[in-house]
This record gives sequence, C-alpha cells and structure tokens, in this order.
Amino acid sequence: MKARMAQIAQLGQLSQSEARLLLNEIYSDGIVSREEAEALFRLNSTLAAPDPDWTDRFVEIVKDFLLLQETPAGWVTEEETDWLISQIEGKGHLPNDAEIDLILSTLRFAEGAPVRLSHFCLNAISNRIIEAGFADDEMTERMRRILHAPAGDGSISISRHEANVLFRTNDAIGHALNSKSWENVFAKAVLNHLVSAAHPDPQTEECALTREAWLRDTDVNVGGFLGRMSNAFIGGKWFDRVSYSDESAARARYYAANEARRAGAKITEEESQWFLKRLGWDKSITPAERRLVNLMKEDVPAFTRGLSEALREDGLRDSA
Repeated sequence: MKARMAQIAQLGQLSQSEARLLLNEIYSDGIVSREEAEALFRLNSTLAAPDPDWTDRFVEIVKDFLLLQETPAGWVTEEETDWLISQIEGKGHLPNDAEIDLILSTLRFAEGAPVRLSHFCLNAISNRIIEAGFADDEMTERMRRILHAPAGDGSISISRHEANVLFRTNDAIGHALNSKSWENVFAKAVLNHLVSAAHPDPQTEECALTREAWLRDTDVNVGGFLGRMSNAFIGGKWFDRVSYSDESAARARYYAANEARRAGAKITEEESQWFLKRLGWDKSITPAERRLVNLMKEDVPAFTRGLSEALREDGLRDSA
C-alpha cells in the first residue's frame, strides 16, 4: 500500500473508479502515518464529486488514524488540530463534504478536542451554506450535528459564538428556499443560548438546558422547562446576567410580570415584530426568526418580554 500511496503523491489525480479501488485497499489495512493521511487528503481534493461510499470510507479511515493511531489515543491535541486544519485550508477552496464530515465524526467520537476545531467546522458549514445561497437538508443536518457535537463548543448549551454564526448565516439566506428543518435548528439553538445566558446557574439545570435535549431530530416542546421557570423570570435573577444595568434587570422583571398577567391574550402581527426590533435584527423577518419568536411567545411570553427589555441597551450580538 505504501508504494500505491507514493504513486498518488506523484500523480495527484485518479479517476473515480481508481480512487474507489484504492480506498477499498486502504480501508482493509488503515493508515499508520501522516504522510499516508496527507496523500489521502490530496486525492480527496482532486475528486470533483466524490460518491457517498468514498466520503464514508475517507471519514472512517482518517478519523480512526487521528483517534487510534495518533497519541494520546481518543483525543485531538492542539498540534493535531493545526495539522488537520492545514490539510483542509491549503486547497484554496471551501472544505468539501468529506472534510466537513471528517471533523464532525472526529468531534463526535473524540474524548476531547480544542474548541477552535469546532469553530473551524462551524464556520466551514456556515460559509458553504452562504456560498450556496440556501440551506439544503444535508447542510442543515451538518449544522445540527456541529451544534450537537459532544466535543464541540460549549459543554452544556449553545455558546455566544455559535449563536453569532447562526445569525450571520440566517442573515444571508433567511428568505431563500431553505430546508424546512433550518427554521427549527436556528430557532431552538438560539433559544437555548438565550435561556442559558440568562440562567443564574446553568449547571443546576444541565439536563434541561443541554444542547442535545433541544436539538434532537424530533420536534421537542421546550416550553415545559421554561414554563416551570416562569416565576423565576419575574422574581429571580434570570435577567441580571444579560442586562445592561441593575435598572435594566429590574425593568425586565417588571415587564415580564406584566406580560405574564397578559398570558393568553392574542398576539397581533405588530406585536410579533417588537422582539426582533429590540434585538436590532433586520426589519425584514425571516421564517427562521419568526419560528424563534413564535417558540418564545408560545412557550414563555414573560421571559420573551423581559429579555427584550434587558437587552434593549446592551444588544445580544457581539462581533463574531
């Protein structure tokens, strides 16, 4: 196999059928050195449209090399992250499906990895979606997977960086013909971030706030947890952590209490837009943003109203 890998390094290009035969040979033996892995990356970059079988085996081979052959076993180190990113970035174009799926699989099975590997993958998925001009089913699922990755960013809930990338992505493709699941991925992830950011002690609600519970494949009602916490929104410390000042937090609790008393009142079209305007979003509301607003207003309007007031002077989104 070593001679065959050396041939790849020299030729740099194979047909799809030749590549598949080679991959089957490598799959049976695995790879044991970075030189072999790098040759495989070069081959992958020459294939214009790798088939699913190629992608699956490429991912499995390189992932096993990283987690089983490299030391320490099961972990991705800072140096390995440098090497992996360099293999992907050096081609002069956006990461392809196989490279993104490799990182996703590695983060899923790794005991731990530097957060910048997760950030790199998240940004790669976002850039691919933005370049395409819409989020299809496959890229939406990849976005869900990186947000769900156990070795990804944030040990429990969706981080500020992840929320910023979601906003940036949705700003670019919000009115396109996106996968229907894009709305849920965006809305549930951002809502998870908002609630966990306002929570005085997220560790005490780890099971309820965990990203896995909010991003599973099936539609999940997050209102149960939020509903149980409605009194805390009004009288507790939920808004202090995200408020511009003590006065903003107190004002947030006041408006949350008023909204709670209005529970059940019909929400007009005009009212449905105030939350987005308060957060400084675009005036043109995208379907994914509307899904977020609807989730919040349906499940916990008191928290929604208070959060808007708490963030009025501060703004949710920092620079990514």
